[in-house]
Amino acid sequence: MREITLFWKRQRLALNRVNLVAEVFEKCVFLGYLERTPTVVLAFMRGICKPGKTPFDMDESDDYEITEILSEPSGNDPAWMFVINIKHPLTLLSAKIGKLTVKPGSCLNDEGLFYIIRGSPLSIKIVTTAARMMLKPDRISATTISQTDFRGNQILSEKRMDVLRIAYSEGWYNTPRDITLGELANKIGLGRSTVSEHLIKSEAKIIQYFLEGDPTLFGEEMNGK
Repeated sequence: MREITLFWKRQRLALNRVNLVAEVFEKCVFLGYLERTPTVVLAFMRGICKPGKTPFDMDESDDYEITEILSEPSGNDPAWMFVINIKHPLTLLSAKIGKLTVKPGSCLNDEGLFYIIRGSPLSIKIVTTAARMMLKPDRISATTISQTDFRGNQILSEKRMDVLRIAYSEGWYNTPRDITLGELANKIGLGRSTVSEHLIKSEAKIIQYFLEGDPTLFGEEMNGK
C-alpha cells in the first residue's frame, strides 16, 4: 500500500478543468464518500465559499453537481456541508481502478489543491500518469503516514464522542452500512439532521487532527457543540 499526494497551486488550477473549484471556494475538505462506483461518485464535502458564492455555483460545470445541502453557514460555523456528484474524468478513473481510494482530508486551501490517494503501486501509477496528462500537477510526492494520540478526547466534545461511539457500534461505518441515518437518529434520540451534523463535523475534526496535529479546522476554535 502506498500513499501519494498530488498538489496543484491555485494559479495552476486556473488553467485546467477544476478551475471552478478555486473560483467558488476559499477552502474545501473532502470528508468521505456517500457512494462510489465506476460511474457515480458522491462525496461529502465541507467548504467555505468566497463572498457571493455558494456550492450551487459548482453546477456551472458538467464535472460537478450539488445533490444535497446538509448545512448552511451560521454564526458559529462559516462552512457549508454538502454532497456533490463529481464527474471529472480523473475522479471517475480513480473510482474505476481497483485497490485505490482518495483519502479523506484531501483539500483545497490557500496554497492549492491537495489530492491524496492510497492504493497498490500499479493503481497509483495509473492515476498519477493520468493526472500528469490531464491536469499537470505542480508536485507529486510520497506522504508520510503517521498516527495521532487521541487520549483524553482532545478534539471532540463528549456529546460528539457519544454519537460517534453509537454510530460505530451500530454499523454506520461498515461497508455496506448496517443502519440508516433515520434508524441511527432514533437510537440516539436526536433529529436526523442533528446526528448528520455531529457525524460530519466529528469526522472533519478527526481528519484535520490526523493530518496536521491541530485541534481546529480552518483556524476555527472548537466550540464543543
